[in-house]
Formats: sequence, C-alpha cells, structure tokens
Amino acid sequence: MDLTLSADQQSLQAALRDILRKVWTPDRLREASNSPALDSANWVALADMGVFGVMLPEEDGGMGLGLPDAVVLFEELGKALVPGPLVATLLAARLLPDAGLGKAVVTAVDTRDRVAVAEHFEAATHLVIVDNAGLFLLPTADCVATQVDTPLDPLTPLSSVTIPDRWGVRIGSPADAVRWRSDGTVLTGALQVGLAQGGLDLAVRYATERVQFGRVIGSFQAVKHLLAEWLVKTDVARAAVLVAALATDDSGVLDAAPAVSAAKVLADKAATEGGRCGIQVHGGMGFTWEVLAHLYLKRAWLLATSYGSGDEHALRLAAAMSAPEQ
Repeated sequence: MDLTLSADQQSLQAALRDILRKVWTPDRLREASNSPALDSANWVALADMGVFGVMLPEEDGGMGLGLPDAVVLFEELGKALVPGPLVATLLAARLLPDAGLGKAVVTAVDTRDRVAVAEHFEAATHLVIVDNAGLFLLPTADCVATQVDTPLDPLTPLSSVTIPDRWGVRIGSPADAVRWRSDGTVLTGALQVGLAQGGLDLAVRYATERVQFGRVIGSFQAVKHLLAEWLVKTDVARAAVLVAALATDDSGVLDAAPAVSAAKVLADKAATEGGRCGIQVHGGMGFTWEVLAHLYLKRAWLLATSYGSGDEHALRLAAAMSAPEQ
C-alpha cells in the first residue's frame, strides 16, 4: 500500500499549515489558555477553508473528498493545537449543513461512555447523542450541563452533560452511529499524530538552540535517542492512521475495525509518550506555563480518552486477531 500523499493532498496540507501558523501563534495559544472561549470568527474561517466540508459532496458545498484527505487536514489542526469540537462538527456536517458552513458548532456525547462529557459545550449550538440505536440531535439550550472547573487541557473546556429523557431529532441510523464512532476514532488519531509531530518539532528546535556544557544539547547521545524514538513512533502512527482511513473508505474491505483500533493505540502512544519526552527534553523549562510543551501533552492526554481509550482498542484488536477465521 502506497501511503505517499498525492500532489493535491500536499497542496491542501501546505495551504492549511501556512494559515494556521499565522493565526495560532505561541502568544495566541497562551492567551487562549487563559481565556478558552471559542473564537467564532476563527471557527467560521476554518469552515471557509473547507475543514468541516472536506467530506461533503461538491453539490452540497463541500470538497467531495474522503476520510484520508480529512486525516491530512486534522493532523495539521493537531500540530497547531487548534481548539474546538473539531471532530464532532466535521462528522455532523454530513447531517447538518450549517455545521459545514461554520454556522453551527457541534459537540457530542456517547452513551457508551460512563460519564457524559462534552467539550466546548458553552460555545456549541447543537449536541449529538451517539447511541447504538442511532444518532440524535438537539440544541444545547435543551440540555443541562455543568462545566468542569479545571479541565485537563486548558484549551478545551469540558462540561458534564445530563442527557434529557427526550433525545431530540433522530438524524442517523444504527449504521450511521457505527460509522460516526469509527470515523471519529480515525480523526482523533490524526489529531494525536499532529500533536506528536508538533511537540517533536518544538523539542528539536529547543535541542538545537539550548547550550549546556559548551554544546547544544541536541548533540548529546541521550537526547538524540529520545528524539529519534519519538520520530519513529510518530511516523508509525501516521502510517497506521492513513491505513485506517483508507480501509474505512474502501468498500471492498470487509472489516476496517482492526485497522481503526490499531491506529488509535499507536497514535495515543506517540502523542502521550512523545509529550512526556518533550517535557524531559526541555528540562526545567518544560514545566513552565510559558513553554508550549505542556499543552501538547495535556491535549494528548485528553484525546487519549476520546473515542475509546488505548486499552479498550487494544482489547478489541486482540479479540479480532484471536477470532477464528470464517
């Protein structure tokens, strides 16, 4: 399987990267950490760039592309630490046109989770309830939610949601719910790969600038090994996420679930272990609020709990591998 990005995908990736680099500067991220309310203008700007409509048909105002192309964009969003309910809004755009246009901000809860927690609930206009019976949509104004005082990721406000007795309008079948969970897992994996790469880039830059004992610390063998192992984990995770996206979009694949679970396990590992490595490479500076290394790690920890933990997906993968062949 050739995982080389096409010329169109590379152009799409470069265009989004250039825009995000100008908008989500380190100073802007620090400011957002202190005041994490969602910026509506930037949200609409993401929609105008096609981020939420990437998988919509062209006749519906989208790009008419597939999940692999969305993965390419979401890696850049993760690398830039862009906040917001990105995954839920993109997935909802197929069912709620305003989401693709940036006019609606969609967050989601899954009834499989022990606790119903939604991100950016205060800024969201709609809530999607994901259940084995299907997908249900209701305005956030019809829900009761309590905001978490100190969220793990300062860029991602969280709220505990009390799911109402009436789940709103049914917008998807049980099959749609299965696809929502699968695509959401892959897109979350893509965000994790972006976090791993963004944190690695930050650590490499610091290692080539910081001088200790008369040498840049990046010349020390111990630091080289840490960064090299991080790079390998990131590249492996990137490949796994792309494979999962391709398998999901390929109707000839009987079951893409093992590839999806493998991608989530590897992406979580690259982002969380890499994030800890970033703190270590930065030394004492890594524990300060001013250095962005902590934001990469905290976002990785948060996403590691989204769309199934690494342990849950590892168990599913093990079960699939041990199942007798039909």
